[in-house]
Amino acid sequence: MSHAAQGGVGKGQSLLWRHRNLVRLGLVGGAVVVDMAAIVAASGLGAYLKTGDLLGGNWTQTFVLLAPTYLLAALVLHGYRLRTLRSFGRSVTAAVSALLIASGISFAAMFALKVSEMTSRLETGYSLLLAATLLVLFRAVGSAVIRRVFRTVVEPRFIVLTDGVGLGRRSGNRATTLIDVRQAGMVPALADPRFFDTLSRAVRDADRVVLSFSDSQERLKWSEAMRLSGLDAEIVADLGDVQPLALSHWESHPTLVISRGPLNMVERAAKRLFDLVVTGGLMLIAGPIIAVAALLVKVDSPGPVFFIQERVGRNNRTYRCFKLRTMRIDTVDTAGAVSASRGDARITRIGAILRRTSIDELPQLLNVLIGDMSLVGPRPHALGSRAEGALFWELVPDYWSRHSMKPGVTGLAQVRGLRGATHSRADIEQRVAADLEYINGWSLWLDIKILFMTIRVAVHPNAY
Repeated sequence: MSHAAQGGVGKGQSLLWRHRNLVRLGLVGGAVVVDMAAIVAASGLGAYLKTGDLLGGNWTQTFVLLAPTYLLAALVLHGYRLRTLRSFGRSVTAAVSALLIASGISFAAMFALKVSEMTSRLETGYSLLLAATLLVLFRAVGSAVIRRVFRTVVEPRFIVLTDGVGLGRRSGNRATTLIDVRQAGMVPALADPRFFDTLSRAVRDADRVVLSFSDSQERLKWSEAMRLSGLDAEIVADLGDVQPLALSHWESHPTLVISRGPLNMVERAAKRLFDLVVTGGLMLIAGPIIAVAALLVKVDSPGPVFFIQERVGRNNRTYRCFKLRTMRIDTVDTAGAVSASRGDARITRIGAILRRTSIDELPQLLNVLIGDMSLVGPRPHALGSRAEGALFWELVPDYWSRHSMKPGVTGLAQVRGLRGATHSRADIEQRVAADLEYINGWSLWLDIKILFMTIRVAVHPNAY
């Protein structure tokens, strides 16, 4: 019946394939059980490390507070979707994010119920650290097992109904089956139950049914047949150069979503919570350093301690960015039109040290606490920043897209060594490309990696 390129399933996988929905459900349920086991084990071990007694401490209280909120947060973050579970990065990010959210909610609940004084901070700290470690370990092993053992089961199976023109569109995906309806003799007959029976049997193994027809009338008939059949289906729509992201509606009119922010509300909340928790800890170290550096700036040259400059933030809104002043007050460039260069005469003696060690950037942690910036993101630019005498947005067409996320104290471009003066078009093009790569591939795990990589490049030859 089918002129199709079958996404074959090996003999050894035939049993799994036959019961794939049950296997998928088992994988999701197994992930939930393993996560709960990790939290139970972490709670018990945390109590043991504190009291020396595996049954001592408040491990049951820790588990009861942490487990339900973790499970809810993981569900909201799509942590148990098969697409998430089979990807190491997505799976670990979802688990760690859910743990951070659950910890915040649990702490708030303890304070609200006035039971925080009954809980050992050391035991709680042990439990959270162990929970994070075990979740990362279990998720890493789980994603590897799913990819190697259950790949053919979790991979979405496509069946494409086409008039033959779409045969050349096949991408080579083994999980895709193309059915030429003309060669198969399948003609939409909306009054014939045998047609619907044939259609249902043809697509019964599909996770997604796609219609690909060149003739508009034929496309319309098959669309109506799929609607009446009660099957999930979608259609290939040729919109020229327009690349819609999703279908929505306004009043009674269907609309195409053509752009969307990189993070949804839950992801923004997770990133914000991560920023607040980490920045709060960093300020314990950075605060005294900023105070000492500010005193040295004041002693070294007359003028204010801080340099406050208007920069471009999220959604292209400007904000006031804080830095320690590193230039003589009479030469400060508030517009940012001239990048600092090696041996720049405007830089003070203390300023040179602060720039070389990136200490001058530490006050931006205050911007993070305020909410204007994030720990990790595209670095903010001044409105007058230039390369080859032209403004950045005049050189790079996609420049404004880098502001779809909050600017960061550090970023992917910076840990790759793309920092310092922007003398040429290539300088800003490379940075924008890295920024867009970060935005399109964002995950909390990526933020964590970039923060650790920042430690290595805090002192950099291009920091001047």
